[in-house]
Amino acid sequence: MIRTRTSHKIKQFPSDARQCTVAARIDAKADALAVFVSEGSKWQISAQLPTALQSRLQELAALGDFKAKAGTVVTCASGSRPGRVIVAGLGKADALNADTIRWAAAAVARSARDLKLTNITILPPTALPERMGLLQAASLLTEGFMLGSFAFSEFKTPGESDETPPAASSSAMQLELLWPTADTLTQARQSVKNAAIIANSANYARYLACLPGNVAGPTRLVQEARTLARSVGLSCNIISATEARRLGMGGLLAVGSGSAQPPALIVLRHKGRGKMLGRKPIAVVGKAVTFDTGGISIKPAADMHAMKYDKCGGMAVLGIMRAVAALELPQPVVGLIPVAENSVDALSYRPGDIIRMYNGKTVEITNTDAEGRMILADALAYACKTLKPAAIVDMATLTGGVVVALGGVYGGMMCNNDALGHALIAAGKRTGEWLWQLPLHDRYKPLMKSPHADIQNSGAREAHPIQGGIFLQHFVDATVPWAHLDIAGVAHPRKDDRWWAGDQASGFGVRLMLDYLSQPAGG
Repeated sequence: MIRTRTSHKIKQFPSDARQCTVAARIDAKADALAVFVSEGSKWQISAQLPTALQSRLQELAALGDFKAKAGTVVTCASGSRPGRVIVAGLGKADALNADTIRWAAAAVARSARDLKLTNITILPPTALPERMGLLQAASLLTEGFMLGSFAFSEFKTPGESDETPPAASSSAMQLELLWPTADTLTQARQSVKNAAIIANSANYARYLACLPGNVAGPTRLVQEARTLARSVGLSCNIISATEARRLGMGGLLAVGSGSAQPPALIVLRHKGRGKMLGRKPIAVVGKAVTFDTGGISIKPAADMHAMKYDKCGGMAVLGIMRAVAALELPQPVVGLIPVAENSVDALSYRPGDIIRMYNGKTVEITNTDAEGRMILADALAYACKTLKPAAIVDMATLTGGVVVALGGVYGGMMCNNDALGHALIAAGKRTGEWLWQLPLHDRYKPLMKSPHADIQNSGAREAHPIQGGIFLQHFVDATVPWAHLDIAGVAHPRKDDRWWAGDQASGFGVRLMLDYLSQPAGG
């Protein structure tokens, strides 16, 4: 019997379209006007603004108090409608880039959220970097604002603390871009619409990642996948524990064996369109361990509460598939999410156990806390055999070693195909979700050698993140381009080192993969 620990409902995420608009004049209902300033540059005073607002901005500029460092904001009363002005810093003009524009817009949103404002009008900056047009800037501003507006306040009781209550969360905030040219207004609206879909899908992944293990267990996430598929037009197939046993998915079953909720493999399909219809899909695989005790190789108590974030890779895949369908991308895409809870029980798998995997290989368990690679391995092997994909990218909060190596700035990437690796790194640079390639060299293979099985699931401390990639490589067809993204350092908060995340999950991988999938031939 499945035990459900709570009746708390997973909320339906808000519509993408209603949150962001583009207009030629300020909405009378706006609570604040946001403008952007570079260090040492003359302030932009647009003739589109009412005379009273123009005068107020001129007064603020004349004071010279705001230094406009990147990511900083200052707010003041406007003396007219809208009632507040938010001035955001872009940093040095010669260092302005896509990420600093996103950062500034996120700072505006966070400031507005703290002030409990809901309707914000943004005046886009006109002094932009070379080769960046105003339409791209509109996308960046929308993306940054929506990412910055996110607040996981699901379990905050209104009035019990100073935190933002649910009524003033990101779902209630509205963004309007004040557009300077009528001839590109339609294009601007499309750019903003697409950016809103992508950012809101990243926020959807962040919301799910932040849900605790007693709410978002395997059973509830299977339900969520079905609900998502119905709402956006994806096909959904669930490989239950019973079916997984018939198929021989020993890794998935072993990890989930100690939980009251059975594991499953979620398969979401977007068939593509146009000339790409019927082509080989790109498979995106995400680890979703809804809570990770470490199993019998139990984790230290100090940080175990953060193990709800061990599902970040799988939640990113849900966000990706949400946006792929909403954007109606031509590229066929299949999202696979192995979902399990790694608990301690009389039936839990043990160190010393030998597990036969979906592709027939045997694995000796040396550490039950190296569970993510076990469920990913079955999903990767299943994707290769049943989909014959054009490429596979997997995402997982896999190792503490990648956090030691790269911290919270870069995700680690291991890849068997140079073209795929270069395309993903380029997508990471465009989205600010940076990747650093680690070697996937045959000389590391002995680290996974077992005296009693084909391989073991964990070796010594050396080359710790690379071990994860070497292990997974045993379950990927060598002819299939494949990349493994270890996002343990960038997916969930340790400190405020990602401008849009604060102390929330970051949704890392959603925007990166959507950029990659939107390029011709998937990158």
